[in-house]
Amino acid sequence: MSIKEFRERVNLLIYDKKPKVLAVLTGLNIFVSLVALSALVYFYGFRLTPFSKDLCFTILEVSFAFYIFRFLVKVFFDFHPPTFIKSNWLEASVIGLLLVEGVSYNVFGSQLIEPVFMSLGFADFGDFSMIFIQLFIFLLILINAFKQKHFKPWMKIHPGWLFTISISLMTIIGGLLLMLPEMSYFDGGMGIIDSLFLSMSSVSVTGLSSVDISQVLTFKGQMIVLILIKLGGLNTIAFGALMLIVAKFGVGIKYHELMEDFVNKDSLVHANSMLVKIILWATTIEVLGIILLFIGFGNEGVFADSGDRFFQSVFHGVSGFNNAGLSTLHGGMMHPDVIQNTFVHTVIMILFFFGGFGMIYMFDLFEVSRLRERMRKPWKTIEFGTKISLYFTIGLLLFGAIIFIIFEWNHGLSEKGVFNAIITALFESMTTRNAGFSVVDTATLTMPVVIVFLFLMFVGASSGSAGGGIRTSTFAVMWASLISTIKGRKHTELFKKTISNDLILKAFAIFLFFILGNIFGTFALAITEQDLIASGQYDFIDLVFEHVSAASTVGLSTGLTVDMSQGGKVVLILAMFIGRVGTLTLAYLIGTKVISRDYKYPKGHTMVG
Repeated sequence: MSIKEFRERVNLLIYDKKPKVLAVLTGLNIFVSLVALSALVYFYGFRLTPFSKDLCFTILEVSFAFYIFRFLVKVFFDFHPPTFIKSNWLEASVIGLLLVEGVSYNVFGSQLIEPVFMSLGFADFGDFSMIFIQLFIFLLILINAFKQKHFKPWMKIHPGWLFTISISLMTIIGGLLLMLPEMSYFDGGMGIIDSLFLSMSSVSVTGLSSVDISQVLTFKGQMIVLILIKLGGLNTIAFGALMLIVAKFGVGIKYHELMEDFVNKDSLVHANSMLVKIILWATTIEVLGIILLFIGFGNEGVFADSGDRFFQSVFHGVSGFNNAGLSTLHGGMMHPDVIQNTFVHTVIMILFFFGGFGMIYMFDLFEVSRLRERMRKPWKTIEFGTKISLYFTIGLLLFGAIIFIIFEWNHGLSEKGVFNAIITALFESMTTRNAGFSVVDTATLTMPVVIVFLFLMFVGASSGSAGGGIRTSTFAVMWASLISTIKGRKHTELFKKTISNDLILKAFAIFLFFILGNIFGTFALAITEQDLIASGQYDFIDLVFEHVSAASTVGLSTGLTVDMSQGGKVVLILAMFIGRVGTLTLAYLIGTKVISRDYKYPKGHTMVG
């Protein structure tokens, strides 16, 4: 009997049993993963006794053994095992790593891979690998859940609600994790308001913090912040493509108009490839940034240890690209070991430039197939949305940099050379668009620069990026409408394209919502921070700057954040939440839908201006 004939007989024997066995394994998988994740939380979040430590290790070892067993059973029950392994190569690789390390540890008493990384200075590789594997397995559970047909009815929900719920859940879970005793140096753990504040700032990739994470958080706490930044940034950048995939499982076509707020219309038919491409490009840019930062940081001062240097490179690479603005260095980019490092400043500036540019537009500009097509067809230019993102991003960048140089030349730039002054000016102008990093003391900026920074923060980054604000596209549409009105044109035009009235109304609606949100938020801060303002330490402009920074998810601060009352921090948490979700998205959710649009009232006329 040949192997092929033997396999066919096995397939016939297991055919009826396959659905039941896989269903049982799926249920057990969820249970085991939740128990293992709970054990990880307890292991890393609390001070352990020898017994509880051994118990946690036992639970994790059992979970790893189950994952190996489950994968082998799935291979056995699949009618084409080689094809199954090939199509699930990533899971197979992780399971293979678990199998090799498990055999090595139980037979030889040591792991094979961990000593290699420890010899290079990565002393915490074991912790990294354990967390990664558990999160990876849990992610596989979620992916498999989306594939189940009985999951479809749950997806018939407004995309805006899904985005809002995802941001809320990540913030709450992150806040609870940061409260654990082992996450900070606070006795008994960080307070709930500060934990939620930092979690919201990380998930919304804002960068404001009521505590100094370089001094207050342990390595474990900093890892939680890093994970929240990555998840929050990826959720924002890739949400549109993810929702278009979910749309295939039951989200009605009526929501596609809202999805276009996250991706452009041409993406509706390429959701699967786009999601993969977004993740691949984002990860590639981050990895390149991490490598350059690892080189640029050098090996002196706080970067003398290879493990610490690697972690700092990873944290700042991820934080930079996702426009988070959070830093594990005391003082951030103003730390003595990096304040004069122009190379590092340039790398981080490039990272948050790409992070705030918009992935869809990056594909249009840099994708090889599109570059070749434009070379073959010189008449074919970049897309309309790409032009807006590119030209307005560069225009606002240069405008902010020129203003900064003019008013800070004899102030913040007085001790810098010409080249360093230009890099600093570009860095500060770009960071107002959502990055949150700073190489000068924001509290010492001249008032004209502060006012221009408020404007740049208000505009924010491009659509489909990790940034916030009203977005460059909104500003571009409003600017085009203004110019067309001044010139008496019948239609609004931009880059030889006619902009529809619906798009203009939407842009002005976003602008108005954002204005009102900042007015109400600043009003609330004026109430909660009366004593702080009365002390003379801060002015009203500091309140305005702080709230606009939070609502635009920028993260720049004049130093007010750490001194704010609990009520003021709650106001900023709400501002960051609304700024991340989007004012128009919230308006869609709470607004009353009209029964019909097929009507029109008589024209009304009044004087304006």
